[in-house]
Amino acid sequence: MRQNYQISEQFPSMQEEEALEFPIFARKNYWLLHLKEEELWPFTVRDQKHDIIAFWCFCRIEDRFVTPFKAPFFTPHLADIEQQEILFSKVIHYLSEKYTKPIQFSLNSNLNFQKLQDLVPFLTILNIEVGTYLYVAKDSFFEQILQKRKRRKLNSILREDTFEILEVSDHDWNKVYQQNLIWRREKGHRNTMKLEDMAEAKRQFPQHYHAFQLLRGEELMGTAFFLNVHHDLVYVYSLVTAPSTAEKEPALLLWKAIYDWAKHNQISCIDMGTSMASDREINKNLLRYKQFIGGLIYRKYTFEC
Repeated sequence: MRQNYQISEQFPSMQEEEALEFPIFARKNYWLLHLKEEELWPFTVRDQKHDIIAFWCFCRIEDRFVTPFKAPFFTPHLADIEQQEILFSKVIHYLSEKYTKPIQFSLNSNLNFQKLQDLVPFLTILNIEVGTYLYVAKDSFFEQILQKRKRRKLNSILREDTFEILEVSDHDWNKVYQQNLIWRREKGHRNTMKLEDMAEAKRQFPQHYHAFQLLRGEELMGTAFFLNVHHDLVYVYSLVTAPSTAEKEPALLLWKAIYDWAKHNQISCIDMGTSMASDREINKNLLRYKQFIGGLIYRKYTFEC
């Protein structure tokens, strides 16, 4: 990696994105859902053969470079995971030396942060959030659940056969998402994607954006919106049920549906999202709930340099 690379401020072609299976949050059209092209600063790292070995994208916000933008975490493309800290440091040094502006970015905890800080010694941690992964195994979702009470709840709901889970069709997408927004507001959750943004995301990335609806008869009682970030990761953007259903806990059916969908599509990991309150404190009840149904904790770091 000494001099065997070149950094250009260009997006890869769409053909390269597809061939290299870029994460959705690293794709140009994803960024263009939210920002104008002139607001974007892409950085493509190529080796001597002109093959892409890394890619990042930043946006300019209030005189600083920031990534991600309206995405849960920073998902660069990395051809060699063993070199990720080195590749990352190369881009940071290039960006800071050329533009001399503050750089802010979020990463989940699969990096060696000590190695990264050795390579970029002026890094400071601005914030730490806690999230959970649910790993998809040969076992059923029921067998992933750790708390006996949750297992009994799921068994009870399945026996009663009161609810039905259906995939949300393109025709119903906007209507179901609108109800999702209403329930989230009622429960005090932040809504980071407006209806028109989600509709456009579904239009542009129909193979990546998915949703389930929870029905009791013809009445909508819950929703789960999730996306296929890349070939081996699902991110659950929003899972919420009608406030009137809290006692029965039918959200377990939505988690089961996502787990079964991931298993069917040979995806090994479900990102259940972070468990943070609006005041940046950990939402302990939500975190415990996710742990009870099999979630394992990870940390998301926001750095500045």
